[in-house]
Amino acid sequence: MEDGKPVWAPHPADGFQLGRIVDIGADTLTIEPLNQKGRTFLASMSQVFPAEEDVNKHMEDNCSLMYLNEATLLNNVRLRYNKDHIYTYVANILIAVNPYYDIHKLYGLDAIKSYRGKSLGTLPPHVYAIADKAYRDMKVLKMSQSIIVSGESGAGKTENTKFVLRYLTTTYGSGQDIDERIVEANPLLEAFGNAKTVRNNNSSRFGKFVEIHFNEKNAVVGGFVSHYLLEKSRICMQSNDERNYHIFYRLCAGASEDIKKKLHLDSPDSFRVSGLGQTPVPEPGMHQILCQ
Repeated sequence: MEDGKPVWAPHPADGFQLGRIVDIGADTLTIEPLNQKGRTFLASMSQVFPAEEDVNKHMEDNCSLMYLNEATLLNNVRLRYNKDHIYTYVANILIAVNPYYDIHKLYGLDAIKSYRGKSLGTLPPHVYAIADKAYRDMKVLKMSQSIIVSGESGAGKTENTKFVLRYLTTTYGSGQDIDERIVEANPLLEAFGNAKTVRNNNSSRFGKFVEIHFNEKNAVVGGFVSHYLLEKSRICMQSNDERNYHIFYRLCAGASEDIKKKLHLDSPDSFRVSGLGQTPVPEPGMHQILCQ
């Protein structure tokens, strides 16, 4: 890094801000923010990173950046996110940023068809591309493949897992009803381990290992879901503005009158295990469908 060159320096709210080096000390750099001419501040050398020549140009793969560091990676992901490009590669790793709204045509049938058989990097970054690569590697190498989906609460782990399942069953399904059953079973199975939290209305409070089984013709023939590390304390205690697991509310809202009478079901608010969080229960439409 040289005097006058653009750099990314620490910022208390935004993480990093663009600036230029005006002086180099023994262990620190004097930085002048580009949007605050005449003002300077000191920053540790280890916290200052070189910036790209064009900081407004984004790349589909972070590995294509001239300088790959924490600041340039975050800036690239931010630029793409602002253009509704929520997926970005780091080689064969996919970064996904939850937009919290639907992006038109991003997950439709046309998108599913376009990624079939395409090498990673041929088309824009997408969870479908990762799913297709895993399938092709399984087919060529004759070995089981794994896709690890990780992130903090609300990052979109559950939804992206569903997209992987949808892609594999739609593209490489056997054409039988098993394909739809695998996908449609997800909401019901999740009801036993997903709950409303302050940050996420459908937060997975457990670990999940999903297996998709293929036959000798590499077509989907079944699946298996293993649950582990369930947050057991939620069953008997919930914080304010949080709820117990969905299954309790779905039973109360969607069960038939015979089942309600047999199990002595009433409004969720009348039970200690489902009324502690003091949150309103939504309309019963989806609950009735799932209970059926």
